[in-house]
Amino acid sequence: MARKTREETEQTRLNILHAALELFHETGYTRTTLEQIARKAGVTRGAIYWHFKDKVDLFLGLKDEIEQSAGTRLEDLLLRSVESLAEMREGVLRFLRHIEENEQFRRYFEIVLYRAEFTEELQPLLARYRDKCRRLQQKDQEDLIRLQQAGKIRADIDCAQAALGFRCLFMGIIDTWFMDTGLFPLVEQGEALLRDYLDGLLPDV
Repeated sequence: MARKTREETEQTRLNILHAALELFHETGYTRTTLEQIARKAGVTRGAIYWHFKDKVDLFLGLKDEIEQSAGTRLEDLLLRSVESLAEMREGVLRFLRHIEENEQFRRYFEIVLYRAEFTEELQPLLARYRDKCRRLQQKDQEDLIRLQQAGKIRADIDCAQAALGFRCLFMGIIDTWFMDTGLFPLVEQGEALLRDYLDGLLPDV
């Protein structure tokens, strides 16, 4: 039997990831088996184990593939220098655009939020997600403090509370939209809500 080319091997890996995304989204992480993923992808279970050591590793591989293909990660928000409230808003809007416009990114994010039961095997993944969220909130707080020191937001603002409110608004917009995607356009309405919130932090003219 001829050995597979590098391109064929990579295509097999992608087929497995695409099958996993579809099944995790349809039935949830816990109820999806590697056997089901193998059948959906048209491969053997051995092919899955060639690329991924177990279902958790497959889930992590799916995360990496989706984020790389979309060109956005939660970690990227930690690397951006913010010089204004408008830039803070735009960082969140970039994320919302990917959810609204990129079907694979939207499906993966929906799986993480609603269709991945965080059982014992997924606790390390949950811990990583919590750590990222805490670091993002800390960065928002530090950015707000810096903007406050520069006179770009009101001096009486509690920056820790404002950062928490910003994070809750961001996640609340996403959660409300996923519950009923026909209720409002995510980016358009999200931009208006974020603008209203952040404008309330501006110094009085």
